[in-house]
Amino acid sequence: MTTNTISPLVAKFKQLQIEGYCVLENIADNALLERTRACAEQAVATANPEKLARTRSPGTLIDSDTYPQLSGIIGNPMALLALKKLGLSDCKFWKAVIISKPPGGPRLYWHQDCLMWQDSRAYSNRMPMIFLMYYMENTSQENGCLRLLPGTHRRRHILHDMGEAHTRDINRVENPNDPRFLDYPNEQDVPMRAGDLIIGDARMFHATHANNSDQRRTVITIWFHPWFDDLLPSTQSWIHEEFHRRHDDWPKPALTEIAAVIPNFTGNVEPMKPNRAPDERLTVNGP
Repeated sequence: MTTNTISPLVAKFKQLQIEGYCVLENIADNALLERTRACAEQAVATANPEKLARTRSPGTLIDSDTYPQLSGIIGNPMALLALKKLGLSDCKFWKAVIISKPPGGPRLYWHQDCLMWQDSRAYSNRMPMIFLMYYMENTSQENGCLRLLPGTHRRRHILHDMGEAHTRDINRVENPNDPRFLDYPNEQDVPMRAGDLIIGDARMFHATHANNSDQRRTVITIWFHPWFDDLLPSTQSWIHEEFHRRHDDWPKPALTEIAAVIPNFTGNVEPMKPNRAPDERLTVNGP
């Protein structure tokens, strides 16, 4: 990582806390991008057409379970060093997702992805869940770049009352006029360059533009949980169980590449039940 990337990290962390995201440049080199693109292309080429029809809005939603080739991008030392320097220590991995939007793919709806709104951390400035997104191509509004509603990780928004993410109807775009596809005040486009990294708070509402280009637009989304030991034991138990259920059969070299972010919870506590809905502790005025 270059000095220019490291030096502004204090400001980047402040942006992450206040706005809900930050972008770091030149975090994945060409060799890592090519390795990851090859995995993504294989996954998309062999995806079930019926499943693709069920995820028309987001594009492919292919989990990392059977793709140990993603271990390089998940365990990318440049990114893990950046997280540490940002102050996001003790990050543990849940899963990664290959999300590829084909030419003509519609908008992705507005949604937030936090799964642990019962944990008090979800109402603090210590985010319980973050995403790391690496785009495999340069993105713009034309090919479906990311859209964000900064600040919605700490403030209630009208979208909080419009349903959960990834349900059957919204994924299939059964109602194109659903308000979750609309424009909202203060939204921001975040065009990205391949090799750059966006770090986002899972509580923040995000979406994408439609892909109006003639090429696929692919992103690898990686879910981490910072300050793992500070989460509720039931939250830690769920993350531990989910990771090991999905990835324990990965080959040893792949597990070695992600060893630093493998969750290890040894308590005897029932895993949480995922909860995507914030309660009254999230207010329109924020903290």
